[in-house]
Amino acid sequence: MASHQSWSVQWLRLLALTSCAFLSTYHQGCHAFTSTTTTSIAMRHVESLQSSPKPLRHQPRRRVQSASSLMSMSPSDTNRHNNNNRIPRDILIIGGGLAGLSAAHYISSHSNRHVTILERELPQQQRIKTTAGSFAAAGMLAPQSERLPAGPLLDICLRSREMYGEWVMDVERGAREASLGAAPKNNRHGRSGIGSRQYSGGRSGGSRGGMYTGEGAKYLWELTDDDGILSSFDDGPSPPLEPWETGFHSTGGFLAPAFAGDAVATWSPQPNSGKSYWLDDVQVRELEPQLHPEVVGGWWFPEDASVDARRLTCSLRAACAGAGVQMNFGPEWEVSSLEMSGGTCEGVHLANGKIYQPDSIVVANGSWMRHLLPLPVTPHKGQSFSLRMPNNAAPILSRVLFAQDTYIVPKADGRIIVGATVEPGAYDGDVTPSGMMHCLSEATRLVPSLGDLPIEESWAGLRPTTPDKCPILGKTEQWDNVFIAGGYWRNGVLLAPKTGQLIGDLIISGEENLSEEDRGLLKAFSWERFTTPGGGKALAANARYAATFYPVHKRSTDGVATSVGTELGFYEGAAAARGDREKDRKAMFGFTDDEEAALERAAGLGVGDAQAFSF
Repeated sequence: MASHQSWSVQWLRLLALTSCAFLSTYHQGCHAFTSTTTTSIAMRHVESLQSSPKPLRHQPRRRVQSASSLMSMSPSDTNRHNNNNRIPRDILIIGGGLAGLSAAHYISSHSNRHVTILERELPQQQRIKTTAGSFAAAGMLAPQSERLPAGPLLDICLRSREMYGEWVMDVERGAREASLGAAPKNNRHGRSGIGSRQYSGGRSGGSRGGMYTGEGAKYLWELTDDDGILSSFDDGPSPPLEPWETGFHSTGGFLAPAFAGDAVATWSPQPNSGKSYWLDDVQVRELEPQLHPEVVGGWWFPEDASVDARRLTCSLRAACAGAGVQMNFGPEWEVSSLEMSGGTCEGVHLANGKIYQPDSIVVANGSWMRHLLPLPVTPHKGQSFSLRMPNNAAPILSRVLFAQDTYIVPKADGRIIVGATVEPGAYDGDVTPSGMMHCLSEATRLVPSLGDLPIEESWAGLRPTTPDKCPILGKTEQWDNVFIAGGYWRNGVLLAPKTGQLIGDLIISGEENLSEEDRGLLKAFSWERFTTPGGGKALAANARYAATFYPVHKRSTDGVATSVGTELGFYEGAAAARGDREKDRKAMFGFTDDEEAALERAAGLGVGDAQAFSF
């Protein structure tokens, strides 16, 4: 009798374990099953079917254990085999801002790979208040106005600006199709959308009617009232934008006004960086009559452009939804840690207790990247505000102004964005009196008539910043399935098209199949530049040069820059700053007096400065 009972128990165990193995292999999105009750198995299977996409050919297929091997397992062996709570994913992207979204959109549009995005903030929360750079940015596409030095950073920024017009059209087309109910290109989830949402016309003009039944509609920068009618979050008197439009604007270029002796007046554009024209004091006022009388001239960059960063982020999310990207928003989807083992990321641990096991993972969570990986990325807080032109009033400005200490960005929806402070190391999103005083005083000093416009909004965002102000892109040497996309500093919106293509092609095709240009860019922005043995001296030099090149928010108010301010401190006059630079370079590199003189001449001319200061 005892032997018969033992035989029955063995067969019951065999039946349970074989069923577990079959179900786990049949549906790779399922949680691993244990030899518990039939009810437990069924409940886990239903849960996995509801939360996971169907298996893709790119996901590794699990090996089925033989019945004899299952029979011989101890309970602890069975638990290890089932790998409980591990949920397979093809490509996992941490971060739902422009860095992650651009890569996700490119991958989903150019391959059959499946992408999952994890973002800890809810979209509706980000509409109200967020420190995410993708929502706080002014949206300037301005590699020339930024006065970037020659080198890979300028190269990638120029290339991305060239891509922007076509890329934005692709994003807007995808967002429109996904929001109006067109069938998603790669929708693998079987979801039917978010219900009927209708736009009644709202502001005057335009062809904005339509039934918003698509999966992407809930991500647009438009809100619905209780009756399901769409209206713009930033509704105003300007010509209407379609709900999926991004406000991309390239007419008129950028103007960089100069006061006597400031960084703009003593700078010259890099060779081969695009069209640029120096305009004297009369010529700049032909373009912008409202400029302060003490403006002595300015650089006009006809190819720099701008976009509404908030609308772009929302439209890109809609386009991603239409391309089949699975997006999970909310604090329960925050990544708490990465489990590294044997040169691979084996697990992505979430706040809700789930553990994802991805084939590839992209870390793109902005200023919080160093919470997951030992990356030298810190936040640079920027405070900004927006003004609103009165109804039917003639516009004060015709183009973006990018001066030494302020930028003023007219938007297609009628807002005028003014920014921004540069506050290294701050994670808070607070708007402070000193920050607003800086932005207000510098903007109204450049364009006094702005002082009569009403303030509409104020906010603060975080720029993810590396020591040398350059991004970190590409694969990691330490872990074969981990990729990085971040540290974009003040150029996150500008870099979205090119970096999305770089990361996408790297994951889809591999580095060996990239163009020589793309391989060069990935090498220049590799994480390994911070970990190469003996590279600390070069990194320190480049970081210090970048810190001295870009000013923080302080300058004189008497028309002449008598104070030189950088991230490293403030100096009373240019001579004091020059002396400090000389001490630094001699201490670090032992430059001779002749080499020092050559560097200062290059800096004074403003031409080829980066090449002269190379290591």
